[in-house]
Amino acid sequence: MTKIISIESLREERQKGTFQENVPFIVNGEQLVVVKKIVNGEMETLEFTRPVGEMLTSGSLDQFKDLMRKTVLDVEIGREQVPILYKPIYENITDPSFPQLIDAKWALYGTVVFSDHMEGEEVKFGALNVESGPAARILTQTAGFEISKEVKEFNSYYIVEIYNKAMGEAHNAKLNDMHLGPIINFAYPKAGNKTVYQGETTDAKWVRFYLTLNQALADTQGAKRAGSILLASSLDKSNIEMALKGGYTINGTTYPAVDGISTVIYYDGWTTTVGKKTYTYPGVAQGDAYLIRPRRGFKELVKKDLQIESTVGDLSRLVDAQIVGYSFRGVYAAVEENVQKITLKP
Repeated sequence: MTKIISIESLREERQKGTFQENVPFIVNGEQLVVVKKIVNGEMETLEFTRPVGEMLTSGSLDQFKDLMRKTVLDVEIGREQVPILYKPIYENITDPSFPQLIDAKWALYGTVVFSDHMEGEEVKFGALNVESGPAARILTQTAGFEISKEVKEFNSYYIVEIYNKAMGEAHNAKLNDMHLGPIINFAYPKAGNKTVYQGETTDAKWVRFYLTLNQALADTQGAKRAGSILLASSLDKSNIEMALKGGYTINGTTYPAVDGISTVIYYDGWTTTVGKKTYTYPGVAQGDAYLIRPRRGFKELVKKDLQIESTVGDLSRLVDAQIVGYSFRGVYAAVEENVQKITLKP
C-alpha cells in the first residue's frame, strides 16, 4: 500500500500515541534541556506561577530559565504545525565536526559481484563508486526576536508566544525548502530525466495520470535508477491516488494498481509576510511531479540542529532580552542521477 505524506497526514499521525524528547537551549552560555512531551496530539506546556514582567525583573536566573523553557516549548509547538516532509528521501548524517565545505566522500557506495572462479584466475575485486553532484556546504540559518520593556511592564507575554510559534513554523518551513527545493528547482536539461504526459485526449484524466506514472517508472528502471517516491502537488491528489489505486475497468480495459511507488509526498510550499516583505518557498507546481530514487544520492547534513539561545538585551533600545534561534545544516542532492521529472498535463 502506498504511503501518503502531507502536512495534514503528519499532523494526524502526531495525534496518535505519545512522543517525548529532550530539547536543548542556552541561557547566558549555560546549556540546558527541556522535555517536550506530546500525548494524543496535545503538547504539554509550562504554566507560570507569577507574571512574566516579574520574572524578567526579579534578577533570579532560575526564573529566567523557566521563562526560556516556556519559550523553547512554544517554538516546538510552531514546529509541530509545519511537519518535516523530506525524511523518506534523505539519509540523515549528524556530525558536530563537519567542516563548512564537504566533499562527497560520504556519498560513496560499494559495488561487488560474485563470479565463477577458474583455477589460476585472479579474484574480481569490488570497487567504490560515488554519486556525482554538487559539493555540500554547511549553512548557518538564523532568526530572532526581542523581549522589550513594554512586554515586561504590560505583562504582554502573549506577544512573545506568537513570535515563538512563528519561529518554529519558519524553521521547519525553511528545512522543507532546503531539501525539496533542489529537486523542484533543478533545470533537468537532459531528455532522459523527463517523462511527458501519456495517453489520448479522449482518455479520462486519471487514466492519463496512470499511463504517465507507469511510463515514468519504466523510464527510471531503464536508466538503472528506479524511483519509488513521488513528490507532487496536492492539487493533483485525486487523480494521482485514483491512478495508484487502480482496479477500474473502462471500455473493457482493466487498470491494475500502479506498482513501484511506495510513497507520495505532497508539497505545496510555504509563504509568510514579515513587516512589508513577503517570503515564499515554492512548492510543486500543479501538473508537475518528481519520481525519486531515495537515500543514496540525498544526504541531510546536520552539524547542529536548531538551538535557542537567550542573552541580555540592549538597554539603549529598551530591550530586556534577545531570543535567537540558529542551526548549522547542509544538503547534498545528486538530482540528475536520482530524479525523473514528470509532466502530468498536456
